Amino acid sequence: IQGLAGLKINRLVLGEFKNERKLQKFDRSCLEGLCNLTIEQFRIAYLSKFSWNDTDLFNCLANVSVISLLSISLGSLQALLKDFRWQHLEMINCDFDKFPALKLRSLKKFVFTDNKDVSTFTKTELPSLQYLDLKRNHLSFKSCCSHTDFGTTNLKHLDLSFND
Repeated sequence: IQGLAGLKINRLVLGEFKNERKLQKFDRSCLEGLCNLTIEQFRIAYLSKFSWNDTDLFNCLANVSVISLLSISLGSLQALLKDFRWQHLEMINCDFDKFPALKLRSLKKFVFTDNKDVSTFTKTELPSLQYLDLKRNHLSFKSCCSHTDFGTTNLKHLDLSFND
């Protein structure tokens, strides 16, 4: 990544690409230089035991428009409580301890699907959100779903199918 410094990149994809296995080890030093790139879309896929608690990594991705996390063992996402300029966030088939309590003012599209270990929905603050896909998570929506739960009155698409 350091060799790409100064470039504008439309899409940067890191991780295992063929869906054959999850990478067990990930050398974080390969991400050095990430802050020296202008990235439109960032995707990281199929990594085990990957820690997103490093706020420096998130700060380097603060201006990315699209973030996609696919089959990542994350645990919790406390670093995502900060307001980044992301417009589209996908979390698909990831391992979480709990539903992420997001506070992202610019987020318009949030896809959170196939995350089986999360059972309880947590309120979010997403005032620009228009598209929300929460299907196939085994989520329980006992006291859901008003505009205060999602922090928006702009929602145009909501998919809660295949949950508890």
